[in-house]
Amino acid sequence: MTETLTPALFDPLAPEFFADPYPVYRRLREQPAAVIPNGPAQWVATRYRPVAALLKDPRLGNEYPAQLQQRKLGDGDAAEFVLSSALHREGADHATLRRFLGRVVSARPVEVLRQRIGAIVDELLEPARQRGGLEVVADLALPLPLAVACELVGVPAADRSYVQTWGLEVVKAFTMVLPEEQRPTVDEAVRQLRAYFADAVPAPLAQAMTEVDGAVGRDGLVDNVVFLFVSGFTTTVHLIASACAMLLAHPDQWERVRRDRGHIDRALEECLRYDAPIQHVSRLVAERLEVDGVTLRPGRMVHLLIGAANRDPDEFPEPDRFDIGRDPNPHLSFGAGPHFCLGANLGRLEAAVLLERLLTTCARVELAGPAVRRPMQVFRTYERVPVAITA
Repeated sequence: MTETLTPALFDPLAPEFFADPYPVYRRLREQPAAVIPNGPAQWVATRYRPVAALLKDPRLGNEYPAQLQQRKLGDGDAAEFVLSSALHREGADHATLRRFLGRVVSARPVEVLRQRIGAIVDELLEPARQRGGLEVVADLALPLPLAVACELVGVPAADRSYVQTWGLEVVKAFTMVLPEEQRPTVDEAVRQLRAYFADAVPAPLAQAMTEVDGAVGRDGLVDNVVFLFVSGFTTTVHLIASACAMLLAHPDQWERVRRDRGHIDRALEECLRYDAPIQHVSRLVAERLEVDGVTLRPGRMVHLLIGAANRDPDEFPEPDRFDIGRDPNPHLSFGAGPHFCLGANLGRLEAAVLLERLLTTCARVELAGPAVRRPMQVFRTYERVPVAITA
């Protein structure tokens, strides 16, 4: 099959997609081919098996030309930073940076982390228990991962408000297209976080940086500390917000978890499948390949629709049904292959401990009003999830 100049079938900026992407995904999966053209030099993969295979295929990469990033983000600090991050490196540099970041993420034993996360959650829940309610995003989903990420990279509590403000701006750089009016603010946030971590790297982290400094340079390592900090809380914010919203919107499923805490891990996996925090990722074709009779040539962009793959009926029976007992559940929400999310296990741990402490310390937990979506490129998340609780 050859490429044709067809109009885009997948438009992640369309209002209907922001509101509910799953009918869009269903229509895309019903196309005759598993990989379909989506405008000039772009393709879209929508079904589970092709998406899973392409995530692992070394002929597709995440290292984009500088000109492409500049078109997406402008020619300032944000584009530089994104190109420098491990997310957009390949080969030896990518492997070196993943080893460095992996050591930082796994520096503390799991049980120590679990206890610390539990203590943070209890501290966050105490005022909510006293007043009988909370707003999940502001009171739990954002401050918990932020606190954990700050402790991982050595940011003291007194500095959290600064780095949070900058971090929430820098997250916007990991998008399909950054609107021009937002670029100066994002560039400035990148500069601020670069300066902060260049001047305030704690000793253990500085030592780890020294060990790999020669491979990617000091500036590149600082950028990846910034990347680790920002990515260390972003996806988990969306996971926690979505998990609370979904479970409480399905009282029968919440009751299953309440009666048996052994369901917590499976419940989180189903939340990740049913409404993935990261809905799609893009890859650049580095070497010619064929997928189900479709030829993908070098230089073409392929959008891998994780949200669509996770609802593929060929892989998941009754894919639009939310079922915390689903087993097996091989969702792709943390990716696959060399770019599999480094913080996947940490994010799972934070969300699991939060649910466990919520169930343990609150006799009643229920929605206190409609959950409000936050429209974002790439991410699927909430603006507000109001909850009533009884201690």
